[in-house]
Amino acid sequence: MAEGSGNQARRRAGMTRRSWLMGALALPAGLATRANGPGRDADSTADERAKIRAGAAKAGLSPIRWSETVHYLGVGDAPDAFRDRALEICESLATTYQKSFRDKGFDVEIPKCRLTVVALRDLASYKAFLGEEPGEAVGGHYDLDTNRLVIFDFRPGGRELAIRSERVNTFTLVHEAAHQLTFNTGLLNRRGDVPVCLSEGLAMYCELWRPTGRALLGQVNLPRLQVLARPEGAGWLPLAELLIDDALLENQATRQLAYAEGWALVHALLKTPAWLPRFRAYLAAIRERRDASRRLKDAEAHLGNLDRLDHELRRHAMRLIRGGP
Repeated sequence: MAEGSGNQARRRAGMTRRSWLMGALALPAGLATRANGPGRDADSTADERAKIRAGAAKAGLSPIRWSETVHYLGVGDAPDAFRDRALEICESLATTYQKSFRDKGFDVEIPKCRLTVVALRDLASYKAFLGEEPGEAVGGHYDLDTNRLVIFDFRPGGRELAIRSERVNTFTLVHEAAHQLTFNTGLLNRRGDVPVCLSEGLAMYCELWRPTGRALLGQVNLPRLQVLARPEGAGWLPLAELLIDDALLENQATRQLAYAEGWALVHALLKTPAWLPRFRAYLAAIRERRDASRRLKDAEAHLGNLDRLDHELRRHAMRLIRGGP
C-alpha cells in the first residue's frame, strides 16, 4: 500500500472492522482530539438521543431507553442494568485512563461533552442497527465518523456460555471505550492520519483493564504476547511496514501478528523511560497530519532509526516472553 493512501485505508478498515474480539478470547476477530468546541449542553444531548432514536426506529428497535453519567450518554434497547453497568465501566476506565496518561506526561483531558454509548439488546439488534451483516466475529465497534461506541449484550440464552460471554462483553467494551477515549482526549485526532497499528496498540494497552483490584493499564497482554511466542512468529513484520500498511491488520495471513506487534510497540514506548518522551513528541507531531505521505519521516524524526527501534522492539517482546520486566 502506498503511504499516501493510508488515511482512506484507515477509514475503510473502520467500516469492516466492526468488532474487536481478537486475541484475548481464543483469538476471534474483535475504530478507532480532544473534543473540538464546547461541551455538549442539554440541547445537544437531547439532539444526540433523538438521532439515535430515529436510527433505532428505522431499524425496528424498541423500546429505546437512555441514561446519563458525568461523561457518558447511554442510549439503546438493551435492558437498563446492562446499559447502566456499561456506563459505570466506561466512567471508571476514563478516570484510570486520564490519570495513567497524565502520569506519563501526556496532556489528556476527558471532554466536557458526554461521549455516546449505544447499548443494544443482542446480536439481532446490533445487526438491525448496523443495517448489514457485521461479520463472523462480533462484539461491538467504535465509529470514527459518528464518534459513537456501539455494543450489545453477547450473552446467549443458554447457561453454558454465560461466564465466557460476560468476559466477551467486558473485553469488547473496554477495548472500544479505550478507542473512544484516545480519540477524544487529545491523544489522537479523529480527523487525522493515524497508523492503525498505533490506534489498535493503544486500545490493546488498555484492553485487559478491569474495574476491580488494582485496575492498572498496561498489563502484559498475554494473549497478544503468545502470538509473538509461537514458532511461526519468526515471520516478524518490519516496523516500517507496520506503520505504512494498515492492511496488515486486516489480512487474514498477517492480522494476528500485526495486532500483537502493535500492542508490543505501544507497550514498549509507554513502559520504557528513554522512549516515553519520544513517543509524546511523535504523537504531538502527527496530531494534525491528514495524509500518510509523512508516516515514515515523522516516525524517524521522533522515534529514531526504525530498524534500530524494530530490533529493540523484538528484544522487548522476547524479554516479556521469558518473563522479564
